[in-house]
Amino acid sequence: MKQTKLSVAIKATLLGTAIASAPAAFASEKDILDTLKANGTISQAQYDELYEKASDSVTVSTKGGHLKFKSGDAKFQLGGRLMADYAAISDDRNLDGDGSEFRRARLFVKGQIFNDWGFKAQYDFAENDVVAKDLYIAYDGFDSTSIKVGNHFMPSGLEAQTSSKYITFMERSTIQDVFAVGRKNGVSVATHGDNWTLHGGLHMQDVSNDNDGRDEDYGYGVRATFAPITGKTQAVHLGASYSHQEFDDNGTERFRARPEIHTINTRPFDTKIDGVESTDNYGLEAAAVMGPFSLQTEYFAKEVETANGDFDLDGWYAYGSYFLTGESRSYKGSKGVFGRVKPKSVVGKGGIGAWELGVRYSSIDLYDGLATVPGINTAGEEGEVLTIGVNWYATPTIRFMANYVQSTVEHTGTLLADEDIDAFQVRAQIDF
Repeated sequence: MKQTKLSVAIKATLLGTAIASAPAAFASEKDILDTLKANGTISQAQYDELYEKASDSVTVSTKGGHLKFKSGDAKFQLGGRLMADYAAISDDRNLDGDGSEFRRARLFVKGQIFNDWGFKAQYDFAENDVVAKDLYIAYDGFDSTSIKVGNHFMPSGLEAQTSSKYITFMERSTIQDVFAVGRKNGVSVATHGDNWTLHGGLHMQDVSNDNDGRDEDYGYGVRATFAPITGKTQAVHLGASYSHQEFDDNGTERFRARPEIHTINTRPFDTKIDGVESTDNYGLEAAAVMGPFSLQTEYFAKEVETANGDFDLDGWYAYGSYFLTGESRSYKGSKGVFGRVKPKSVVGKGGIGAWELGVRYSSIDLYDGLATVPGINTAGEEGEVLTIGVNWYATPTIRFMANYVQSTVEHTGTLLADEDIDAFQVRAQIDF
């Protein structure tokens, strides 16, 4: 039987709808209609009619373990992550740190509307509290450039920009607590090529600010990255960042960090400085992937401007990791960050998953002679942290981690004795 062009188009559209309803992917209807129109199989009027009908349907995808929806000009994803931690800690001062916690228990919804507009709302429910994380609107209508407005990560460092789902150790390095900017409420612009990125931002405080009637502190910063080598199993990453922070009340600021152990109830690296007017952060970063082996390092320096003079704080870390099962860390040169590790074999499908070993050394100096300056309130800590880790990626979205952490806190300029903190901690993690 001879078929009309319209009947062929309708059958093709029905086939596209069936494909899109499967877990494979979205946009099959539009792709097919675009092809049919480009080949002259259907007219513009037929295209518009069929596309309108296809737009009324909702397609669902669970590809990769992620729940995604598409309807017409809107795409949505629902997801989250759960990280359950358990730790045993030995400390010279018998700090209360043994026990368990849900390090992260997050839910989010993100999406894209009319191709160019995006959004994300993410909340963390860990520790019996609700904390807003990402809350932003994005405009992606420019080629290779995105604008975000709201609470999101400001440009600062490699480890800080890498999602907690993908970091090699259970906690980011100690220096991140003091030097990384983190999430702030503001605006940022990011552009990129295949192997480079440039990201700048201007921000106020984060969404936890209580608007107590005074001017908010504000800051700005920029981060640039370049990858002379980038591939699935080989990569070289170089980066630099700068950020400036103004403090409105010129009061006492506290620069403190945990020793890469989150269940501990104190931050033993702790320095208070009075009369802080502003700070300037400078960061350098480098990483390399050579098959199953990788290296990563960062250095940060912070200049603290006060009424009593300027002071310099700094810190750095370096680590290496190796996959016993042959996988490689996933690097994206167009984003300047590391992403998801996908095991060569998956537990539940006859495989053993991916196994990774890692060793990291961190050093932090928050002293710079502060204890000898009149008007400065400080404990003057400095020290180092050694972390040894084992990761088992059972599937691309399920991971189990074990870390041994040994840290030394040097109470420079005080009568307190140095203290040693040792911990063994494990994590079960899933994201969806």
